[in-house]
Amino acid sequence: MGTRLKNLPVTRVVDGDTIKVLLNGRREFLRLHCVDTEESFANGSKPVTQTGIASSEMAKRYFTEPDGKLTTVDVEFDSDDPLDVCLDKYRDTHGRLICYVHKGDENYNIRLIEDGWSPYYIKYGRSQLYHRQMMEAESLAQANHRLIWHPIPHHGKPFRNYELLAAWWALRDGIIQDYRCHGMLAGALSVRFNYPEILAAATVEGWVTVFCDLQDGITKWIGNGALIHTGSKDHILKLWIPEAKHDENAPIVQLINRRYSGLGRGYVYVSGKVVMYRDKPEITLTLIQQLSDFCPTAEELAELIEQSRQQEAAKVAAQVESGT
Repeated sequence: MGTRLKNLPVTRVVDGDTIKVLLNGRREFLRLHCVDTEESFANGSKPVTQTGIASSEMAKRYFTEPDGKLTTVDVEFDSDDPLDVCLDKYRDTHGRLICYVHKGDENYNIRLIEDGWSPYYIKYGRSQLYHRQMMEAESLAQANHRLIWHPIPHHGKPFRNYELLAAWWALRDGIIQDYRCHGMLAGALSVRFNYPEILAAATVEGWVTVFCDLQDGITKWIGNGALIHTGSKDHILKLWIPEAKHDENAPIVQLINRRYSGLGRGYVYVSGKVVMYRDKPEITLTLIQQLSDFCPTAEELAELIEQSRQQEAAKVAAQVESGT
């Protein structure tokens, strides 16, 4: 069992997988863990579908009591960490709490999957508490052609290609599992779970290896430099690629675009010296070896630090020689 908050009043039902509750005197958005119902209103790249509209109406009925008032729920996090830790770490990129919701004895997340409203959504990693139950729930929904798994021709209507998406999600989940089993033990930090350690390293300009999601690719171009924001609204790590359009650093951008962003791997180990820049931690990327599918060993990290030192020394020498 994960850390729980009991009897929280639901204040709003946004759609099938997002609600608001009253928590510690403030209204908090909850984004339900490992589920992703289809869209009921246009918001981003996902299409609005009839199933998405129906899931929103279903959720409003589900969280409404017979007297017309919204119900109370229990909220459960995907770990048994202390509550203050969960409230800080278990948030998505928009700051919403990532959790399971229980109404009475029922896990609403699992019900969504079993009834066919949602796939088992492992794009950001599998459930640590309910992986088997969610796998079995999805199997039942698929076997019985429930809702999103019903083989009805779309006839030009918007739809989500779950065969393609499931393969991509499984790739990402496998990378996350490898991080959980090996990368964490090797000392790699997570923007989401180890932000205080990243900030501490930045105050002394130390070298770190951070497990990052680069799915969104380049955030913006500033002159010839490329800036990437990774992490969440409250836990931002910036990656800066200077002279990114020049021959020396252009391969770094090409690697990110072709291997990690979009429908690529997404996750990558980034190693480098982290510094505070405009109140946010930032790593400058000037070596292709700073990006890796594997967590570098201590020996590999030492070699990378030496390469970076030599690169910086060569740059300073060139500036001296040119008189700049």
